[in-house]
Amino acid sequence: CISPDTTHVREPLTQRKKETMNCLLRNSRRLLLVCKQAGGVRRLASLLPPHANPVFRFSQWYRNPRTVAAVAALASGAGAMAALGLYDREVVPYTNRTHMVIRSPQSERQLWESRYTKDKKIWASESRIVDPLHPDSIRVRRIAEKVIGATYRTLPINSSHDGTKRPKPQTSHLEGFEWEVILVKDDDPTAACAPGGKIAVYTGLLDRFTDAEIAFAIAHEIGHIVARHYSEICYAKWSPIPMFVPFFRRSEMEADHIGTLLLGAAGFHPYASLLYFRKQAIIERESVSQDPILFNPSDTTRAERVMQPKIMQEALKLYKEAPPDEGTSSQATAEGFSFRQTLGDAFQLISTRLRHALTGGSAD
Repeated sequence: CISPDTTHVREPLTQRKKETMNCLLRNSRRLLLVCKQAGGVRRLASLLPPHANPVFRFSQWYRNPRTVAAVAALASGAGAMAALGLYDREVVPYTNRTHMVIRSPQSERQLWESRYTKDKKIWASESRIVDPLHPDSIRVRRIAEKVIGATYRTLPINSSHDGTKRPKPQTSHLEGFEWEVILVKDDDPTAACAPGGKIAVYTGLLDRFTDAEIAFAIAHEIGHIVARHYSEICYAKWSPIPMFVPFFRRSEMEADHIGTLLLGAAGFHPYASLLYFRKQAIIERESVSQDPILFNPSDTTRAERVMQPKIMQEALKLYKEAPPDEGTSSQATAEGFSFRQTLGDAFQLISTRLRHALTGGSAD
């Protein structure tokens, strides 16, 4: 990870920022004092909400006063940096959650696209990228196209200002994307993404999931891109595991929230997200030899989250309003995104095969 960009000139400290920083420092000292006192750590742990206890219990980090003090200092330091304007404050579309980000959209895209490019080269060297003309690749791209089309169609509605003092939801980072969706040979039933519109779907999804369930997996990844989760504080290189885990789990739950809304807007029934979690739970139970993923929330917890009336009712409303031709190529062009890279690879493959056929050579 890279450090926040602080090379540009910042405005001078105002009196309000100074007061905020001093308040954060005072609270930090008080928290450290509590940790040093007898039973202070236990009292601090008791303040955690009930649903958050399992997040921290696996590492028992709060039993160590030094660890608690370090986390408190880091949290206070992050707050002070935010008060000084070193981090940016943004609002997530669809959920309207306010969060702090450590990178600009440009640096975020540059960092993660370079990593995606490296992964793609590795997959290509191992012959794991499925032929773009293969029926499975076409199937995945068509599903993804519907979800991406729904994203751009619903963003103007779900990023309007709510009349409060909070900034308008951040959507400018989605402009100018050249979306690329590839299918990778892997038994893991999941998908991955990188800011900039890069999505990799693993073949393990296609073996046991329907189109609607695959659409939710893709919508979940798009939710990460929309919410700019990869630029949150927990992805800073100095972020400790105790601080990373709750941030990571929250981002997963938020991506589920956004993904369920996009699922309905793309013309897939939102209940498909519940079926997705049910199947994933069955797969995890069958994979007894694998270690559980401690960072991810349980499938039951995630299903309960998206079943909340507020989320499901909004998703059902979007589902009813979804046009029957959502995700067609004409809409894709109108919304400003395309599959030029993927289609370019396909045309290159066709011309290569035709050339080999005409010259009598063997196709690659």
